[in-house]
Amino acid sequence: MYKRILILIVVLFSFFLLPSCSDTPTDLGSDLLNPDLIGVVSFDSQKDSAFQSSYSFKRVIKLGGASRILIGKADNLTAHALFIFTFNLSDSLKQLVRNDSLNILSAKVELTPDYVFGDSNATFDYTVHKINSEWVSASFTADSFLSTKFSYDPNDLSSNRTATDSLYYFSIDPNTVKNWMKNQVDTSLAKNNGILISPTATTNKIVGFVAFNPEISNDTKVKAVIQKTGTTRQDTITAFVLSDVHVIIGENIVSPEKMIVQAGVVSNSYLYFDLSKIPDKAVINYAKLSVELDSVESKFGSGYTNSLTAFLVTNSDSLKVDETTSESLFKNGKRYEGNLSAFVRYWLNQKDNQGIVIRAGNELAGVEKFVLKGSTYPVYEERPKLEIVYTVRK
Repeated sequence: MYKRILILIVVLFSFFLLPSCSDTPTDLGSDLLNPDLIGVVSFDSQKDSAFQSSYSFKRVIKLGGASRILIGKADNLTAHALFIFTFNLSDSLKQLVRNDSLNILSAKVELTPDYVFGDSNATFDYTVHKINSEWVSASFTADSFLSTKFSYDPNDLSSNRTATDSLYYFSIDPNTVKNWMKNQVDTSLAKNNGILISPTATTNKIVGFVAFNPEISNDTKVKAVIQKTGTTRQDTITAFVLSDVHVIIGENIVSPEKMIVQAGVVSNSYLYFDLSKIPDKAVINYAKLSVELDSVESKFGSGYTNSLTAFLVTNSDSLKVDETTSESLFKNGKRYEGNLSAFVRYWLNQKDNQGIVIRAGNELAGVEKFVLKGSTYPVYEERPKLEIVYTVRK
C-alpha cells in the first residue's frame, strides 16, 4: 500500500512539472529577460546612426612563405616568379664537374599548376631570364623587384614551353644548368642567382604553381639529362628548389565609397566605428561586425580562401596593428561576418578605440579581390555594421 501511494505522488508531481519545460518562456521567465530589469541593451551602428569611417590603402608584404608561386598578368596585376635550384650531386659527379667532364645534353623545368586567377582559357606565355643580382626569398618584395639593385639578363633562356592541365614545363639553356652545378661544387667557378619567369604582354591570366615543399613530389623541379665526356651513357638527375618567391606589381583602386581588400598586392582597408553611445559601465556580451561584398567588382581565383581577417589597430596614424590579435570574417549571404567581442571589450576597457584593419583571409597564395561597401556607400543599409549586445551594471 505504501509503495502505491509513493508511485502516485511521483506521477502527480511529474504531471505538474511538465508544463514548465515548454519552449515558450513563462511569465516569470519573461520578467527575467526584461532589459529594464537586467540592463541588457542592443546597439546597432546603423539603427543608432553611429559615426563610422573607412578607406583603403596599400602595403608591401613579403611573399617568400607562400604555398604557391604566381606567374602571369590579369586585372591590372603582373606576377613574376624567382627560383634558385640545387642538385644533389654525388662525389663522382662533383669531380666530373670540377674537371669539366660532364655534359648537359638537355634540361627541363617542370611546374605543377594548382590555381588560376582570370579566364582559365585565356592566353598564357612567359619568358625566362638569368638573374644577375643576389636575392633572398625571405626579404624579397615588389619594392625589391623594382629597385635598381635588382637586375637580370634580357635574353630568354627557355624554349618548347608546354602546358597541360596537370603540368607546365619548358626547356632551359643547358649551359645555364651546368653553371648551377659548377656553383654547387665551387662558388668560384660560376654564379647561381637563379632564374626569373615573367609573363609576356599577351598573357591574360595568373597561374599559381606548387611552391617549394620537400614533402611532396609535385613541387617545381629541373630534370637534366647528363653524359660523361667520352661515353655514350646518359643519366637524368633532378634539381629541386632551393629558394623561391613571387612578386605582384600593380594595384587596383575603387571609388571612395567602397573598400578594397586584395591579396598579393596587398590592399587593406581601415574601418572605424564611434562607440561613444555605449556607457562606460557596459559589460560586452557579444559584438558582431558585418561588411557587405560588391559581387560585381570583386574577383576571385580558383581554390581561394573565402574569408577576411580583422586586426586591432594600435596606431591609427601609421596603421600599425596587433599581429597576434585577429578575428576571421566568414561569408554569410552577401556579407562577411565575425565576432568582434574581444575588440570591443578592449576599446571600452582601455578607452583606446583606433579602429580595425581588414585583410584577405590568405594574403600570400593568390590575388583575390574583395570589394566591400564602405562607410559612405549611398545605400545606408549596405554599409558596414557593428552590432553589440551589452549589460549595464547597476
